[in-house]
Amino acid sequence: MNDASKKHPAGLPEEEPVRREKFLTRKHVLEVRDKISAKDRAEKSAEIRRRVLETVRKYVPKTLHLFLSFGSEPDTLPLLDPFWQMGIKTVVPVVLRTGIVLVPYAKGTPLRPGPFGIGEPPVSKTVPPDSVDLFLLPGIAFDRSGGRLGYGKGYYDRLLTGLSSPTIALAFHEQIIDRTPLLENDILVDAIITDKEIIHCARSQQN
Repeated sequence: MNDASKKHPAGLPEEEPVRREKFLTRKHVLEVRDKISAKDRAEKSAEIRRRVLETVRKYVPKTLHLFLSFGSEPDTLPLLDPFWQMGIKTVVPVVLRTGIVLVPYAKGTPLRPGPFGIGEPPVSKTVPPDSVDLFLLPGIAFDRSGGRLGYGKGYYDRLLTGLSSPTIALAFHEQIIDRTPLLENDILVDAIITDKEIIHCARSQQN
């Protein structure tokens, strides 16, 4: 998968209307996601994890990026033990002033709340993004062409620019929308794993 597949075509609308649309879309989908009951979220998360493990076994990555969930995101923490048992080196994001860095996460390593309240391990050493074989990504809203709406900081858009490793988003079915508003530097994901399906994104299939 070349980097061109992670970029949208030229000719998008002017930035300010798109940024406004992003804000409204982000607000709406977050409200929908937050309304999923704790019971349903646990059941949906378990189904997403089952699909993730099936998918990861097909990729057989040596090094994998996993986001540590917070708030109403799909619960990713139970994936850590299976990944370690499979011998996969797992890296997680840590937020710094300059952006995010990738840090190896070993079993038993304590986590502390980062700037956004997300658990983070100590930064003793970092892993270059181009050494990661597979990225499992968070986000707020997605479409079937691979469009991704994140939390508005652009961390992953900057981190993944120029990389060819596969990118797979994890989301509840309720987070899939008809069209994600995009700007020029927004990355596309190759696939989306939800509690109902695995979406192989249309734009990724075209490249």
